[in-house]
Amino acid sequence: MHLRDAAEEFLTCLMRERGYSPETERAYRVDLSRFLLWSREALGVDEPELAEIGSREIRSFVAGLHREGYARRTIARRLAAIRALMKYGVSRELIDKNPAASVSTPKAEKRLPTVLSREEVEELMRLPDLSTPLGVRDRAILETLYAGGLRRSELCALDPDDLDRAAGTLRLLGKGSKERIVPIGEYALEAIDRWLEIRPRLVTPASAGAFFLREDGRRLDGDTLYGLVRRYMRQVTEQTKRSPHVLRHTFATHMLDNGAGLREVSEMLGHASLGTTQIYTHVTVERLRAAYAGAHPRSGAGEPDADG
Repeated sequence: MHLRDAAEEFLTCLMRERGYSPETERAYRVDLSRFLLWSREALGVDEPELAEIGSREIRSFVAGLHREGYARRTIARRLAAIRALMKYGVSRELIDKNPAASVSTPKAEKRLPTVLSREEVEELMRLPDLSTPLGVRDRAILETLYAGGLRRSELCALDPDDLDRAAGTLRLLGKGSKERIVPIGEYALEAIDRWLEIRPRLVTPASAGAFFLREDGRRLDGDTLYGLVRRYMRQVTEQTKRSPHVLRHTFATHMLDNGAGLREVSEMLGHASLGTTQIYTHVTVERLRAAYAGAHPRSGAGEPDADG
């Protein structure tokens, strides 16, 4: 089977059989498209066969990414996509073994998540213009992302029935179609109430089941959400990372800062293991260390003592 055809079958399987989100499918598609383009040039054929790809070719692809200066995280992601495709090929008996299994994954750089300060969050929430329907919608979106630590895909997939106003919770459909219930606070609920009053002005028969809407009345999509969050964040922070996921990081960090348990935060985020949530404890520790260095007389970060 052609590599291109195998990739299309694999991507279809991700959506239909495994319940992956459109964003995940799109990420796999981008990474596999890059590998297909490389394979055509490296093998000198228009349609490389899946069976022609061995561990040597995959290592060569990875080495090329290193030479081009790609981040190790990006290289690791592309290798993971290739490995998943080859595993699919083995399961469908298209190839005998997974040639990517023996290719080492680059060790990812240790990077702490980008988070906003409490003051920046407060400023962010004040930015939407509540005299306009879209401003009311945007405030509800920002409050909801921060209140529940939602992923971009989870917010876009919300339906009106997913809100339990009396309980103050949202039902979310996370990765792998796993459902979870998360509480949200009064600020988010009040912003949502205001949005639901205005929502009928934008809703259409086609989008009747969508919670958040675009200006044209269609269901809010990931690109539109990313753009509006980035636009507002640009006004409150100089950090280069500005996205809905920053509010998810901020939610988790602020919860831990205020004494929430790691297990509870992990459940609210929909993480498969505590290990994934552990990164936020490092953020909290770094913030504590910075506060200590700036405030404690004998932290060693201030002026030298008299003997120095």
